[in-house]
Amino acid sequence: MIVMARATRVLVCIGAAFFISGAQAQDYPNRPITIVTPYAGGASTDQVARVLLPKLQASLGQPVIVENKGGGSGNIGTAHVAKAAPDGYTILLTTNAIMAINPNIFKSLPFDPEKDFVPLTTAVRAILAVAANPSVPVNSLAELISYARTHSKPLHYGTAGIGTPHHMAGVLLNQRAGINLVHVPYKGSGPALNDLLGGHIELGITTLVTILPQAETGKVKILAIGEKSRFDQAPKIPTVSETLPGFEATSWLAFFAPAGTPQPIVDRLSKALIEALNAPDVRQKLLDGGLPVVADKPEELAQVLKNDLAMWGKLAREMNVQVE
Repeated sequence: MIVMARATRVLVCIGAAFFISGAQAQDYPNRPITIVTPYAGGASTDQVARVLLPKLQASLGQPVIVENKGGGSGNIGTAHVAKAAPDGYTILLTTNAIMAINPNIFKSLPFDPEKDFVPLTTAVRAILAVAANPSVPVNSLAELISYARTHSKPLHYGTAGIGTPHHMAGVLLNQRAGINLVHVPYKGSGPALNDLLGGHIELGITTLVTILPQAETGKVKILAIGEKSRFDQAPKIPTVSETLPGFEATSWLAFFAPAGTPQPIVDRLSKALIEALNAPDVRQKLLDGGLPVVADKPEELAQVLKNDLAMWGKLAREMNVQVE
């Protein structure tokens, strides 16, 4: 009898939990929603979130707030969302640097990208470009590889920091091309670009949107981009894979919710985000900013994350990339 009573209590608790979860989902949303970006204001995550705000607010019928929680290579803001209540009122707009690279190069993290989060959708890709100062006597990636192999002094490439997709793209380039470009990490793309323009470093790997205006005025030379295919908005720029077949290095921005968020709420958020991203004016505005919209399904984002964790993990181990 005691065992049966306990079993009955457990079933009642489970039933109550499902009832509460269902009631929350049915009533969702009934208050403001916060999008946490794990970088400082002005970063691409912040920009993308704010472009989407009007569409999201109209779709969800509630205010949507953007909260920038930078620091710790993006780990602080990401961990904050991992620990948030799984009720759909706090979601994350993050990057593959944090979700797929950091887990492979930091000895420990306060979150697990697959266990602590539920995918919602990939927002955009941020195209990566390899650029050279005009003083470097090369005009193509093939020429750069040949020059790096024969030049008496090492060539240096600047990036937004250790563990960024820009950094790891350089690591991958070194591995695939059999060269030894020296990484120079900066605290953001701005300082790296300034030193590239000033000739203090020979090369830079950064987002295409950051470097394209400088290339159009002849201040830098864009040698290639890391995408699988050429970018429609800049079709004259070749891909790295045209010189090194199979090479791909890209950066993406994606939305996640805390693990345990009820499926109806995940579905509602995913639908609202995808609709906002696919709005013609939003797509064009992001594309003009060098950020092609992806707007994939949650299960597609989950597979992308899984693949990237494996790819960058293998590269980090083989090239001994680690952050203390």
